[in-house]
Amino acid sequence: MTQWGMLLLCAYIVLGATSRLTRRQAGRAALALTIVVIVAALIEYSSTTPTDRYIPSVDAQVYATGPPPQVGPPAPDSEDVTGIQPATWSSTDHTPLVNGSGGGG
Repeated sequence: MTQWGMLLLCAYIVLGATSRLTRRQAGRAALALTIVVIVAALIEYSSTTPTDRYIPSVDAQVYATGPPPQVGPPAPDSEDVTGIQPATWSSTDHTPLVNGSGGGG
């Protein structure tokens, strides 16, 4: 929750806890407070938004080729699949499902 959401939550709690306002007055105060907080948040966020620093001649190559590879151990070229047979319906044991144990073995 942002600071603005927390501010609204606290204000709503205060409005609900006070017994000096009628429901209509509290509703109007909550609406007015919500509008004020939203406008204040929009003003703050729009003034703190960073400017775009996109430089086409520099950034275009990064978007075309992707980032440089990360340093680390080399990836294996292939996995040893000697003697492995693909599973089929006929080669799979279905007794856990038939017995209702869910296949947890």
